[in-house]
Amino acid sequence: MKRICFIIDSLSGGGAERVVLNLCNSIFALGNSVDLIILENKVSYDISSIKATIHPLTEDRILSGHSSWNKVLLARKLREKVDELEFNNGKFHLVVSNLEDSDKTSSMAKLDNLFHCYHISMQQFLRDKIKHKKAYKRFFRRLKFNTKHKLLYNNKNLIAVSRGVMEDILEFGIKPKSIRYIYNPFDIEEIRRKSEIDCKKIPNEKYIINVSRFSTQKRHDILIKAFVESKIPHKLVLSGTTDKKADIDTLERLKELIKNYDIEDRVIFTGFVKNPYPLIRNADLFVLSSDLEGLPTVLIESLILGTKAVSTNCPSGPEEILTGIFSKYLSPVGDYKSLSNNIKLALDSKERIPDSMVEKFRALNSAREYLKLASNDLK
Repeated sequence: MKRICFIIDSLSGGGAERVVLNLCNSIFALGNSVDLIILENKVSYDISSIKATIHPLTEDRILSGHSSWNKVLLARKLREKVDELEFNNGKFHLVVSNLEDSDKTSSMAKLDNLFHCYHISMQQFLRDKIKHKKAYKRFFRRLKFNTKHKLLYNNKNLIAVSRGVMEDILEFGIKPKSIRYIYNPFDIEEIRRKSEIDCKKIPNEKYIINVSRFSTQKRHDILIKAFVESKIPHKLVLSGTTDKKADIDTLERLKELIKNYDIEDRVIFTGFVKNPYPLIRNADLFVLSSDLEGLPTVLIESLILGTKAVSTNCPSGPEEILTGIFSKYLSPVGDYKSLSNNIKLALDSKERIPDSMVEKFRALNSAREYLKLASNDLK
C-alpha cells in the first residue's frame, strides 16, 4: 500500500478540483491511502463519497495582514500538517500539489517526494495576462512572470495534464528535474450513473450547453456571438461558478452582452450545479469556447455521456480529445464564425461517439501512473 497526499487551494467549483477528487477515489480503489490537504476551507463539491481524508489547512488562507509573511506562515503550517500526518501514519510516498498557490506553498514548505501538477498552457496564460497592457508594461510583466515561474518550477518534479501542456512547459524554457504527462482521471461508469439522476434544471426544450467557471479565459463572449450567428432554435444553457470577484465581473459583462443581442429569453443560467452530468447528457451539444485549457474536463465528460461536442482548438488538450473524424469540430481560438459553423455542423451530424475515444482517460489508468511515481524514492 502506498500513502499519497494531494494539496490544492480549495474545493471550489473548478475543473482542477474535480480532477483531484477523482484521483483520490481511483487511487484509493487500488488499495492505497489518500490524504487531501486544502489550503482554504472552501468546498462547493459534494465530498460525501470521497475516499480521501480531507484536511482544511485554514479557513481563508489569511494568517497575517502582511502578504509576504502570510506566505511564510502558510508554508510553515503546511509543513507542520504534513509532519503530523507522517508522524501518525507513516511517510508519504508521493505528494502532489495542484494549482499555482499550492505549488508555491508546498515548494516553500520543502516537502519530500513532491510533484507539482500543472493544468494549463503557461505561454497562453502569460499572453492573456499582458495582451491589453501597454508595451513597456508588457515587457516588465513578461519578465516578472518568466522569472517567477522559472524560480518555482526549475529543477522540480512536474506532472502535466496533457501532452500539449508538457510541451508548452518545456517550450516556455522551464528546466524541470523530471516531467511527464498523465491524463486527468475519469470514472466513466460513475459519470454515466450520475447522469441518470433526476435534475430539475433540465430545460423542457432543446438546448446546447457550456459548463465552466465564468472566467475571462473561458470566453463566454465568443460562445454568445457564435450562438447568435448560428441562428439555431435551441436554448443556450450556461452552468458554472462565480466564487471569485473577477468571475462575477465577467458574468455581469456577459449578461450585458446578452441584453445587447436581445436574447435574454434564450439563455439559461443555472448557477453552480454539483452534479452537471444530467444537464450535459440531455443536451444536444456541448460547446467549449476557451482561449486556453490544460485538459478540459467537461469536454471529455460530454463524450463519455454520448453528447456531441465542438471546441476551440486552444492550447492545450482539445486536439488530444477530439481526434480522428471529430477533429473537424475544432475551431481557431477567438473565431466565433468558425465556432458557429461547427455548432450547426455537429447538430446536423449523425455520428456516434465511440468508446475508444474516452478509454485513455479512464480513472484507473491515471491512478496507476501516479502510483508508478510513488514507487520511486524521490528524495
